[in-house]
Amino acid sequence: MTIRDLIKRGYEFLEGAESAVLNCEVVLANVLGVEKEYLIAHSEEEVEEGLADLFMAYLKKVKSGEPVAYILKEKDFYGLSFFVDNRVLVPRPETEQLVETVLSFLEEKYGVKRSREFESDAEKFRILDVGTGSGNIAISLATNFQNLEAVALDVSDDAIEVARVNVNQHGVEDRVELYQSDLLDAIEDGENFHVIVANLPYIGTKTNSDVDENVEKHEPASALFAGEDGLDLYLKMFKQIQEKNVSYDLIVGEFGSMQREDMEALLTDFFGQNWRIEKDLAGLDRMFVVEYKS
Repeated sequence: MTIRDLIKRGYEFLEGAESAVLNCEVVLANVLGVEKEYLIAHSEEEVEEGLADLFMAYLKKVKSGEPVAYILKEKDFYGLSFFVDNRVLVPRPETEQLVETVLSFLEEKYGVKRSREFESDAEKFRILDVGTGSGNIAISLATNFQNLEAVALDVSDDAIEVARVNVNQHGVEDRVELYQSDLLDAIEDGENFHVIVANLPYIGTKTNSDVDENVEKHEPASALFAGEDGLDLYLKMFKQIQEKNVSYDLIVGEFGSMQREDMEALLTDFFGQNWRIEKDLAGLDRMFVVEYKS
């Protein structure tokens, strides 16, 4: 069976579900060990029977609702490939905005350019990544900014194990430190960071009607839910930042698009008017930004 025929068979098996073609292409490319673009250029190439069977076996899992990232044990994020499994949340494309915001802030505030080349005489920057999960944010920052060191925290030992795989895979073990920690518990009083970045669980237990059934079924609840309104962990983190007197130039975090009013009230309580809300590429309220002003 050719690549073209196999993708058609897969599409029909998935009954034309949303993203069926994309899922077929991603899975088949993984099975064949090629880039997705290869499938188009070699659409008439014959696929070995064993590989075709493996492709269909994976699609059975896709049809059951299991995330493709968990099936393939990988997910692309900010141009990098990360190992993921059901111990961590699957990195979302909208979270790339956090990475871009941090990199742009460092460039604009300090007049330095992101680079993959280490500069021995350049200023070094310290980042705190709270709720690191797979480590995708901290590793993406360290990979694109060689003069950057990150402390990455997660309450889950399982998540730290996954993040360590990715830290080693991307060769940043000398610049990304991993600690099991309930938010900032592992951080000493008075520590200094240029940026604090957080992608904490923000789905409310009483407001989770919009959660995809398969997401709730397959992804870890501890990485999804945070109290009735979903903002319990951000409340706790903001309190810790103040009580521990942790210094920062910037705090950025992701939240749910329906939480703007509650998030605004929370930000005002802790940071006065030194914050703003930014939308994602879909035009939804998605990220808060707090800048320190003396």
